[in-house]
Amino acid sequence: MRIIVIGAGMIGARHAAYFAQAGHQVSTVDQQAAADFDRLALVPDPAEVAAWVVATPTATHLPVLGEVLSYQRDARILLEKPACYPTEFADLTRLVRRYPRARIVVNDVYAYSAAVRRFTESVRQFGASDQIRKITIEFTKNRERDVANGRFVDTQYGEPGYEFFHMLSILRSVLPTDQYQTYLRTVPISVTPEMRVCTSIPGMPEVEIYASSKGVIGFAELAGFAFSGDIAKDHIHRSLIPYGDELRYRFADVAFASGRHVTLVFEPHYGVAVDYKNEHAVHIRDAASQHRFTVSGNHFKEALLIQLDLLCRTAVSTPPLRLPEHQFMADLGGQFIKV
Repeated sequence: MRIIVIGAGMIGARHAAYFAQAGHQVSTVDQQAAADFDRLALVPDPAEVAAWVVATPTATHLPVLGEVLSYQRDARILLEKPACYPTEFADLTRLVRRYPRARIVVNDVYAYSAAVRRFTESVRQFGASDQIRKITIEFTKNRERDVANGRFVDTQYGEPGYEFFHMLSILRSVLPTDQYQTYLRTVPISVTPEMRVCTSIPGMPEVEIYASSKGVIGFAELAGFAFSGDIAKDHIHRSLIPYGDELRYRFADVAFASGRHVTLVFEPHYGVAVDYKNEHAVHIRDAASQHRFTVSGNHFKEALLIQLDLLCRTAVSTPPLRLPEHQFMADLGGQFIKV
């Protein structure tokens, strides 16, 4: 099928490459042209376009969406996160409702990750007989060099805009729907600058999610055991990923009342395996035993292909707006929607 990718930056290039590898005909419109609003002169007849990807800077999402929808009223659009800035939320909602035949999906990689699915299955296996006590999720990387090079500079979303959307996706996969909705509507008991968000709700597991773009590791003890390379072990031991290092300390841990832990660790073979970014592991540990399940695969690519299929299925009705992430992010100074 014919796919138009708007945005020729790193993320746009990844979309284009993976869709092309899957056999689709992909055309990329340069991001600079997006600012000039003349890019659609380069696009074929809308009847020939099966799907669009909007991978431009967040500040341009709303005008780019408006232009695509005016060009193709029933467009299928994969929109990079975040969908828009907080002050644009109402405008985006009105724009989408003007085009009821269109479908828009905000890219949600971890919602379709095979590693997250395996993790969730393990949690549910034990959750039927063992109460979940606490859920801890951390996504830490030192992004100071990226910021110095002009990436990840966001004056509106700040720290939550980097990693919190992903962590919410994982949390949503673990908690029952009613508990997740309750979580989103509950003011955290504490929010710290680096940023650590702690939430305690009667009758529910304690939830703590943490991210640092300065490389300050918050929970070295919960996933550090899973990393096999000496460089990674050294950084985790010191609870600090130094400037310029590519280590990403990303994990989700579920602690049960019995003392058992189910822990999902992303990229544990950093510094050891060439393809470490596509190797993840689920660990099940208690006082008597330890088990590990390895999950291989590029979950970014997998998520794109799954979401493309969801977008392009025929005979679908327009889905309603879903706003739970928006409610949670509003507490943190930001907003997020899916449509």
